[in-house]
Amino acid sequence: MIVCSILLDARSAGAGLPRRLAALKPLRQRHDLRMEVVLADDTDDPRLLRLASGHDARIVTTEGTPLGDRLNTAVAHSQGQALLFLPRGRAIPAGWLVKALVDIEKHSRDAVVLTTSSPSRLRQLWQRLRHQTPADTLCVSRAWFERIGGCDPALDAEALPDLIERLHACQARITAAIA
Repeated sequence: MIVCSILLDARSAGAGLPRRLAALKPLRQRHDLRMEVVLADDTDDPRLLRLASGHDARIVTTEGTPLGDRLNTAVAHSQGQALLFLPRGRAIPAGWLVKALVDIEKHSRDAVVLTTSSPSRLRQLWQRLRHQTPADTLCVSRAWFERIGGCDPALDAEALPDLIERLHACQARITAAIA
């Protein structure tokens, strides 16, 4: 099984960071998954060292730049062949992650998006017209992430939706699933 780098951002997670790290515990305890947790930090909060060590996460110090740039820095310091971006603090279904990693490893998918809820029909239509995929959780191969130049370093909250749009524009094979 390929190594999966789970990427988190301390500033955007804010007070929810302990919950996000705790939500990863069931995945970290599985023996069939190889993963690392990389935490981008530009907050200089001394409490993060203890929190990160308690959850076996590696801290990467970043500048006070937009989210896209912070995530690119974290990816540069990661080692996984698959990159998992977690904008929400919900638990990731282990079965979904295992299937996503197998699909990426076998090159049958380039990216997999997991949404936590089904949007309304109007929102679905709007997303189809704009060729958008809702982005709650994104798992993408490192090769495709690098091929399209990573996240736009100038974007903050829109960094992941923009990444998915660019993956679509480059004809990456993306699957969307609802948890």
